[in-house]
Formats: sequence, C-alpha cells, structure tokens
Amino acid sequence: MKRFKGVSLFLVIALFLLVFSSVSMGAEKIAVQSPPTVGALPLLWMKESGVLGDMVEMEITISPDHQRGLSLIAQKEIELLMTGVNVGGRAYNRGIDVRLLNTNIWGIDYLLTSGFKAESWSDLEGKTLSLPLQGGPLDFLARYFLLKNGVDPDRVEYVYMPSNNGARTFQLGQLDAIVLPEPMVTITLKNYDQAVLSLDLQEEWGKLHGGDERIPFVGLFARGDFAESRPELMKTINEYYRQGVDWVKANPAEAAALAAEYFGQPAPIVQESFARINLNIYPIEETRELIELYFNEILTLYPEMIGGQLPDEAFYIQAD
Repeated sequence: MKRFKGVSLFLVIALFLLVFSSVSMGAEKIAVQSPPTVGALPLLWMKESGVLGDMVEMEITISPDHQRGLSLIAQKEIELLMTGVNVGGRAYNRGIDVRLLNTNIWGIDYLLTSGFKAESWSDLEGKTLSLPLQGGPLDFLARYFLLKNGVDPDRVEYVYMPSNNGARTFQLGQLDAIVLPEPMVTITLKNYDQAVLSLDLQEEWGKLHGGDERIPFVGLFARGDFAESRPELMKTINEYYRQGVDWVKANPAEAAALAAEYFGQPAPIVQESFARINLNIYPIEETRELIELYFNEILTLYPEMIGGQLPDEAFYIQAD
C-alpha cells in the first residue's frame, strides 16, 4: 500500500511537471508597439485571426510614444516597433539596434487650407502653416516643396503644434493652412466647412520624382538580435503582414471596425480615409531604393533627421 501511494505521488508530481513544462513551452510571445495608424491593422489582423498558430502570440500595445518604443527596443523589452522610417533610420545611425522589416505607409498626408484653395505652394506666401514638429518629416516636406517650387520658405509663417491641437486650431479659423495625416484629414473636412483639400503631398513628390508618388513614411522594425536569431520567423511575419494588407483592402468595413476597437476612432471615418492612404509593402531592395532617394533629399535640409547619413545594408532585413 505504501509502495502504491509512493508511485501515485510520483505520477502526480510527474504530471504536474509535464503540465508546467508544456505551459512554459507554449506560444512564444512577441511584444509589439505601434501608434494608432493604419499600418498597425495588418498586425492586429494577424493577432485576431490567429494565422501565426499556437506557437506565436503577439502582444500589441497601441501607443503614439515613439521614443518610449525605441527605449523598449534598446532594453530588449519589445521585439517589434511600428514607427517613422526616418525615426528608425536615425535610431540605427545612433547605435540603437533596430532593423527595417518592411515599409508600409507610402501616402497619408495632405495640405488643407482655410477658406481658399492653394493651387500651388506659392499661394502659401504670407500665410500661417501649421506643422506637427519642427525638423520632422512634414516640416522637411513642406520646406522641400516650397524650395522646389521657387518659393522662399521664410516667406511662410510656421506654427508648430501637435497635429490634434493644430487641427482644432485650424477648425477655429485661426490658421491659414495645415498639413495633416489621415484620418484627421477626413475628420477636419467633415467638421469645418471652410476647409479645402488643396494639395496631395504624395502627388507633389511624384511631380519631382518621375511620377512615383511613394514616400516611405512608416515602417515595421525588429530588434536587431531578435531578427538575426529568427530569420525564418521574420519571413513568416512579413508574409502574413502582406496578407494582412490585402485583407485590409478587401475588407475595409471590418478593418475600420478593428481600428475603432483598438484606436478609438470612428469606423465610418476610418473607412472613408482609406481612399487617401497608400498602404502597401514592396520587396526590400525596391524599398531600400525608395528610402535612399527620400533620405538623400532629407540630407540636403535636415541631416540630423536621419542621423546624418544613410543607414548601411544591415539596416534592411532580407525577409522577402
């Protein structure tokens, strides 16, 4: 009897260890941070649909704090980060080991004017123009387009404030012009009857670059050591992300509902905004050519925006 009890106790302990081991060896958790942007929707689709199976579980945090995201990458507390391509490039050049898995948002920004239509950049002379960040991508693009169209950038009065504050101030009639991303463009056009969609920044870029309107705005980055140790997983995530892009395009109502759930943005507004957003991913070598074109132009005006130089080849994850 004592021997039977001893065997039973052994089996209970073994079963406990087996269960504990299987739990501990369960789905690999991948921590992700992303701002509330359309580029996050393919990741959210991956999480919600379970396409990664039982072996990988994505823990996605929605946060607009890009600098905290970079700190978490540096501290090895997250594996993936959605942020501006220039933000990732600058971080890489400054020694933070982030690598670009893909670039996904290529068009999202527009110039709105209050009570008049700007037919060209010269129509902004003597006007107030709101931009979210001095020395940031939209500040660069506005000054770049002014210069390329023969306008002295100093003849425009810049008002720097976060996009949400800028949009509210614009809707009060206190600004002449503002550059905004979607879905703020759609919201502003609906809320302010004096708002005019004057210029598409992507079209303006295309006029100067052989008709190619793609501007590499937002990318999905991986922590360097994680990417190097898991090359097949990088390929898998990138392929499912591509499928997620296709899902967003084929199912705009469902994608907008996902944005409403995770971002707190009205689904009808988000769905309408899709028409003015270029969400796509391209082969990494093509992506690199487009980024280096963009970065080389940035170097002429704001070199510190990307850390003073082009990132080297190691910046680009080969996951096609």
